Amino acid sequence: MTKGKVSKHDSQPPEELEEEPQIQVTDRRFWAQNDSLVEEVSKPERKYPTIVEELKARTELAEQKLKERLEQLDQENEAYRTRLKKELERQLNQEKLELFRNFLEIIDNFERALKATDGKSSPEDLREGVKLNLDLLLSKLKSIGIEPMEVLHQPFDPHQAEALGTVPVDDPELDSHVTEVIQGGFRWGDQILRPARVRVGQYKGGKPSRGPDQKDAA
Repeated sequence: MTKGKVSKHDSQPPEELEEEPQIQVTDRRFWAQNDSLVEEVSKPERKYPTIVEELKARTELAEQKLKERLEQLDQENEAYRTRLKKELERQLNQEKLELFRNFLEIIDNFERALKATDGKSSPEDLREGVKLNLDLLLSKLKSIGIEPMEVLHQPFDPHQAEALGTVPVDDPELDSHVTEVIQGGFRWGDQILRPARVRVGQYKGGKPSRGPDQKDAA
C-alpha cells in the first residue's frame, strides 16, 4: 500500500509552528482616545441666559403684573363709584321724602282753614289760622336748617340783602340801616338761599323833617 506524501509542516510538532502575526488598528480620533471627552460631546451644552436677558424677562414680568394690578384697581374703583352714587341717590331720595312728609301737615291745616271759611269764621280767626300755619312752616324749615335772616334795623349788608332803594330818615342812627323788608331772606347754615330785598335808610343831615300838619313858626 502506497503511503501518502507527508508535508514538511505536517511532520513538525504543533508547538514548533510559527504564529501568524496579528494586525492591530489604533483609533487616533481624539474623542476615541478619551472616554470622558466622548461623554462631554454626547451631552448637550446647557445654555444659561445672559444678565441682560434675565433683567429683560424680569422687567417684562413686572410690567405685566403692574398692568394687571392697575386694571384690577380701575375695576374696583368703578364698582366703588357706582355703589357710592347709588347710596347717595338713595339718601337724597330719603331726605326728600322726609321733607315732603313734613309739609303734608301744613297742607292739612290749610285745607281745614278753607273748610272753616263757611261764613261763620271771622277775619280774625282766619288771620290766626294763617299765622299758625306760617309759624308751623317756619318751624319745619328750621328743623332742616333753613332759617329766615333778621335784617330789619340792622346795618345793610350787600352779602345778605339786595337794596331796592333808599328811604330818607331823620335819625342818624338809621343811616345805612335796613328800614323796610320787602321780601324776606333765608339762609341754610352759612349759605344764602335767597337774599332779602330791602329799603335802606339815608340820613341827609339838618333838622328832622316836619310832618305835613306842622307849620312854620312866625
